[in-house]
Amino acid sequence: MGKLVTIGLAKIEVGEIGTNGVMGTSLETIGHTAEGSCTIETADPEITEFFVEELDEPIHTAAKMAVTTITFQLASPDLEQCKAVFGGDLNPETGTPTSWDYPSGLVTIEKSVKITPKEGLIFSIPRAKITAKFTGQFGRSETLKVEVVITVLKPTGNVAPMILSLV
Repeated sequence: MGKLVTIGLAKIEVGEIGTNGVMGTSLETIGHTAEGSCTIETADPEITEFFVEELDEPIHTAAKMAVTTITFQLASPDLEQCKAVFGGDLNPETGTPTSWDYPSGLVTIEKSVKITPKEGLIFSIPRAKITAKFTGQFGRSETLKVEVVITVLKPTGNVAPMILSLV
């Protein structure tokens, strides 16, 4: 079998979670990703050890599944992209928006997410939480960016939390 290498980023797509909690099928790209900003990380699992006074070693250990997050930056976001990752309201709601109202509280955004590299493994996430924050600089050598964090969640349906497939 040939050597599999996952490299590059072709697109990040987001859409509504499918019926019965499965992977959504109507996905769209949010926007362009700032070069070199897309990362994936799975935290170490949380391990709890149970000790007794009489022994130096634990009598039992319990582990919790680790959390996986994907982080990237939207390069030069527009009003519709801000609404997609922060929530809030576009004005006007139909047609070409002229303004966006930042939400007054944290908005819970749960979507299906698909990350397609130039080569290698596609990551499909049936249920993910999306959070965002502004980053970047106002200056001549930098653009405004929005950092987006995608947290893999347990699907509500009987599917895996993350599905990997070949490009």
